[in-house]
Amino acid sequence: MPVKRPATLQDVADLAGVSRGAASFALTDRTGVSAATRERVRAAAAELGYRPNPTARNLRAARTGIIVVYLPSIATTLGYYTEAAFGMVDEALEAGLLVTLLPRPASGRPLPRIDADGVIAIDPVAGDPVLEQLLAPGLPVVSGEAMPAEYRAVDGEVRSDHAAAARALLDHFAEHGARAPAIIVPEMFSGWSDEISQAYRDWCAERGVRERIETVSVEGLTDSTIAATRKLLGDADPADAIISLTEGSVLNVITSATEYGRTVGADLLVAAAVDSPALRYTEPSVTAIDLHPRAFGRECMRVMREVLDSRSPGERPRRRDVPIDVVFRDSTRGRGGSGARA
Repeated sequence: MPVKRPATLQDVADLAGVSRGAASFALTDRTGVSAATRERVRAAAAELGYRPNPTARNLRAARTGIIVVYLPSIATTLGYYTEAAFGMVDEALEAGLLVTLLPRPASGRPLPRIDADGVIAIDPVAGDPVLEQLLAPGLPVVSGEAMPAEYRAVDGEVRSDHAAAARALLDHFAEHGARAPAIIVPEMFSGWSDEISQAYRDWCAERGVRERIETVSVEGLTDSTIAATRKLLGDADPADAIISLTEGSVLNVITSATEYGRTVGADLLVAAAVDSPALRYTEPSVTAIDLHPRAFGRECMRVMREVLDSRSPGERPRRRDVPIDVVFRDSTRGRGGSGARA
């Protein structure tokens, strides 16, 4: 009895009534075919049980099918980066791509040779020797948040409006009675933290409010956050509202506040610039910016796929914006506020 051969791309194209090229475009989500054609081709592929061969496709395109995702050194300790990484992996798997996660080595040791089709750098920082090595071969690069100006131009960029979210938080503080807001930021530069810091400075300047900015060490985040909080609350003119930039450090702010007899959510408003599930269940629950990390990661990988499919010399970088939201909880309700969710 003859064995039924696997369906081919040509079989799919014939059943859908399109060319082989159109079928390929439809199945790989490339532009150039209509939505109706895309659905017809997918239906034909499902009917025939067609499964693309990523190895053969990569050989024809002279690709490895591998994307390097470069993460900051603190990625292993913060839930945001885990969620963003899973978003990229999910999107890559659907496209038949593999992801190599590369957290920055703490020692900055040279990297071994890496064969890949492209690099996605999340929260890139200036003066990073590992990032310099990754960018040197000239592979396509997509940046998750702004790439520092010292590096070469990226082929794609995914951003979120952190400045607008920070201003929304500061306005909320003011509406709930705060007159001396402060921020606690990590010492390493990144486009994300720089946007928030600048938005804070601009907000203070517009209202004639004294700036209160404390910088903390990423490596010793717990101890340095506690020290920063003590400084802000022990000042002769103490802070009455604090934005802490990471989901972990905001918990240290809350525990340190009790040393000064402050009640979070009443005479001290507290928020995090990165949300996490844990912040919903603290007492009080913590207001935070939801960065939608999985959606952000998926968008980074989508942009990378577009770059790989259509990269040409002199092409303008592809840009995507991922919306983010402020989730208002009990830690910023204030003495007369409602703590309503937005």
